[in-house]
Amino acid sequence: MIHVRVTQNQMTRTFLRHMNTNLERLSKSEERMTGQKYKKSAENVTDTARAFRVRQELFDNETYTTNIRDADAKLSSAESNLNSINSIIVTAREQIILRGMNDPTKLQRVNLAQELEGNLGEIIQFSNSVFSGRYLFDGSENGVPPFSVGEDGRLAYHDIPVDMVYTNDAGQLCYLKKIDNAEPDSSKWEIVDYYGKDDGGADIKDGLTTNPPTVQEFVIPEDVSQYVDIGNGITMNGNRVEGHTAFELTFSGIRMLGFGKNEDGVPNNVYNQLVDAIEELNKEDGEFDRSHMEDISNTMKTSTENLRLNIIDIGTRTQFLEKTLGGLENDHLNLTKLQQKLEVANMAEESINWKMYNSIMMATYQFGSRVVPTSLMDFLQ
Repeated sequence: MIHVRVTQNQMTRTFLRHMNTNLERLSKSEERMTGQKYKKSAENVTDTARAFRVRQELFDNETYTTNIRDADAKLSSAESNLNSINSIIVTAREQIILRGMNDPTKLQRVNLAQELEGNLGEIIQFSNSVFSGRYLFDGSENGVPPFSVGEDGRLAYHDIPVDMVYTNDAGQLCYLKKIDNAEPDSSKWEIVDYYGKDDGGADIKDGLTTNPPTVQEFVIPEDVSQYVDIGNGITMNGNRVEGHTAFELTFSGIRMLGFGKNEDGVPNNVYNQLVDAIEELNKEDGEFDRSHMEDISNTMKTSTENLRLNIIDIGTRTQFLEKTLGGLENDHLNLTKLQQKLEVANMAEESINWKMYNSIMMATYQFGSRVVPTSLMDFLQ
């Protein structure tokens, strides 16, 4: 039989090794009791990498959620202002039909004209509405109110009379200026009516194709598109955003409120329709033209239908945002649960572990009191 002698030093080293292991377990358990599952990434590299990815996804999710809520608020503001303008035009048209087209007296017409004049200021106010420091219905975003009233009392978009605006073959909003060869600065050229006639009775727009041309076309910078990242993987094509990868948040006020004239010469713009109606109502009895009032009324009906289509479009976009927001909120809930699983300790489970490690540590001390010299044991305790 071989006898192996276990020395005091061997027992002491073995005890110290087990004590350090148990002490480390107890220490880590105490750290997890603070709620943090891991103090160092090296403790679990895989979970740490997943936790960082989840944190980034949560950050992106919160960014998209904020963007959607901001966009929804802007859509709500635009819808509210368009509803207000539409309500004004609908009510004005009803009054024109009831009180301005049934052989009214001059006094009745003047009273109605005065009421309609009060609507003009309201339309300007709603058209120049501001949201978050920007004009809602201004695609150019140059920091000034997009709509103003010219010296002739008619509406202008960035100082361009809306009645003179038309669309070219590319669908761009344009206006004409009379070419002045004596003036090299085209900004000083006179704006002329695309729908009008020159002194010789020819259509002014025909001056675009004469040789030499007498008028020049200028494009209105009204469609500076704004896009919001809502989590569709926004991508750029050069300096332009790929439209299908982001949410467009642009309102073209001039298109919504109308521009140009119809075949009867009646303005397509809601503000100028009221101006025409007021001018007609203020005419003398022999000059008042009931058929012109009918033309104005019919055009106002078309304008309100166009406004309603824009309002419906905003409602559709709002519903899309609400659905997207619902999906993001569900994702946020699931990501939060995953983050807690990866980063947050289970306190109930850890309490049991701590008690177990603490009991083991106490047992380790008791065992050490038997095998370790008294002086060293006193030092360890």
